[in-house]
Amino acid sequence: MTMRGASVAWAALVLTGCLRSTPTRDAWVNDTSIEFPPFFEQPAVEAGADGGTVELSGRVLHAIDVAAADFLGPQDSSTPCVDRRESHRYRVIQRQGILFVRIDEDPQACGLTVPAMDSGAQYAVGSDGRILGRLRDGEPDGARVPMDAGPGILVPASEVGRSSDSPPGP
Repeated sequence: MTMRGASVAWAALVLTGCLRSTPTRDAWVNDTSIEFPPFFEQPAVEAGADGGTVELSGRVLHAIDVAAADFLGPQDSSTPCVDRRESHRYRVIQRQGILFVRIDEDPQACGLTVPAMDSGAQYAVGSDGRILGRLRDGEPDGARVPMDAGPGILVPASEVGRSSDSPPGP
């Protein structure tokens, strides 16, 4: 192969590598029809309890991993204790082919006594591993329909901001 031919082959290889898209996580689907189950309605079986054997399918483990990666982000040695995956507790419920994952901070893992406010989240993960729904603690639940406050009272623009009380003083 000539020097020119090698240069063309090298340029084609570099361009092919540049054109290939960088692998990124698929955007999650926010399916508002999904209703999250009550995670604390029944006691959970704790994995790692003395003498107990727990078996997790690869699909369950993948759903937990997908939810934890979304909720806690990338992990490295500088990640603070409260943001580490091992400093959280996970509950999983499977319903109608969807794996629901609940993530809560475990304050004892970091030597704390109480978790931070709004430190958990719920995920609905499809059989293909995509996040179908996410609800972080403190966010409004889109599945709940707001109650009707009834008919409003029309206020003329000239009255907006006015007080019916007289100002104090002489």
